[in-house]
Amino acid sequence: MKDEIQKAWLQLKAVGKLSNIIRNHGYDAYIIGGAVRDILLGHLPKDFDIVTNAKPEEIEKLPGLKKSKFKDTAQAFGVTRVVLEMSDNGTSQDVDIEVSTYRKDVESHLGRQLTKVEFSTLEDDVGRRDLTINALALDPNTNQLIDLVDGVKDLGTKTIRFIGDPLSRIQEDPLRILRAIRLKNQLGFHYDNQTESDIHRAVKQGFVKQIVSDRIQTELTRMLVHRNRISAISDLDYFGIINEIVPELLNMKGVPQPSEFHMEGDVWEHTLLALQHLPGKVSSRLVWAVLLHDIGKPETIETSEKTGDRIRFNKHYLVGAKIAEQILKRLHFSNKFINDVYWMIDNHMGIDMLPRMKPSKQKAFLSHGAFLDLFELHKADAYAAWNKHKDGTIEVAEPEFNELDELWKNYSQKNHRASLDLKNDLGIDGDWIMRHFGIKPGKKLGEILSKANDAYIDGDVVDEKECEEFVEKLLTVPVTKHD
Repeated sequence: MKDEIQKAWLQLKAVGKLSNIIRNHGYDAYIIGGAVRDILLGHLPKDFDIVTNAKPEEIEKLPGLKKSKFKDTAQAFGVTRVVLEMSDNGTSQDVDIEVSTYRKDVESHLGRQLTKVEFSTLEDDVGRRDLTINALALDPNTNQLIDLVDGVKDLGTKTIRFIGDPLSRIQEDPLRILRAIRLKNQLGFHYDNQTESDIHRAVKQGFVKQIVSDRIQTELTRMLVHRNRISAISDLDYFGIINEIVPELLNMKGVPQPSEFHMEGDVWEHTLLALQHLPGKVSSRLVWAVLLHDIGKPETIETSEKTGDRIRFNKHYLVGAKIAEQILKRLHFSNKFINDVYWMIDNHMGIDMLPRMKPSKQKAFLSHGAFLDLFELHKADAYAAWNKHKDGTIEVAEPEFNELDELWKNYSQKNHRASLDLKNDLGIDGDWIMRHFGIKPGKKLGEILSKANDAYIDGDVVDEKECEEFVEKLLTVPVTKHD
């Protein structure tokens, strides 16, 4: 937190310096948008944007500014990225700031390449913005506040209200639907009656379908990582937006679970409880994995009438991982992100067996980059299961994770056999096997080396001689060893 405060303070100093440079050359300069809102609410701004009547080519000519390292087409859309050299505790540090020329945007929801821009006035620039609380302008040198849309009043009453006619603002950029929902829940505000009504109308008219997938991904993720994620999900459901963008989630509603282990409710209610049990600060990977961890249950449910004992969801983890993969691809997540979430969902049941796995298998789990997130998913999943006793009483789970905690502690401290490595410890690698057994590079060599390394971790191989004997047994045809 201390670093975040220091960063924000340095940015504010840079903004003050930049606004002086711009004003000294006869142009306007105001902080605008979320930073002003956050300052008035007593929150720490994450970044600062400046608006001005200076055009991009005029901003570039101002003295004392470095050219930004960013190389894109931003200036064609009225945004000029500049760099100021600032002194921080005796050291020099560059600060990047975006300066926007007063403008009007047209069809910005279709992506930057299709957005049309017209340079204009401060009044027009304010009018193009989404919510009244995001349209306040502040002079960083005089602290003069410019409020053309009653944004201060809405901050005071904690109201989310679109500027002017809500439906018109949404038509200009349908992504504003998701922004309004996100801010309402992150700030703990409420919707203005007309805003709420027109969000309903806009969703029914299909405006959500016009938003490009990567922008949906960004807004949804920002909602999910915030501690008020459950209320945001509730709003998305209330407005019918989940059905538009991730309809697979709704299939979990009404899907029963075995009462012995899940008295908390259906699969949807269990998922929401798991999300509630996440720690305060979460990665986007973790929260998406928790949201989707039981997405395979609706397709795999077998009722007690069919099983003869209780409801079962055979291999729901594998089916769910595949469904999650499809959803995340649709939302344009990166391949690495998708692979990590797939791995977490596929293994969210198997992690229970980790203490009883061979050391080589334990290493495969513990060394995975997403293991700690998988562990948090496992904890949230366990805490979200309410048990029913024979006497009918219901108990909220208080699971213990001592064995897993100890495994991770030992592994991270490199006191576990899983930290062993055949090459590092005994010098045995692919070249060694090729020299000793005349095997050529290829898939077969890789498989032999992997099995030999697992045998070493499991304690079945302890030295070079035993490794030779182990490899000989793996080979299906006689080979001549080479000294």
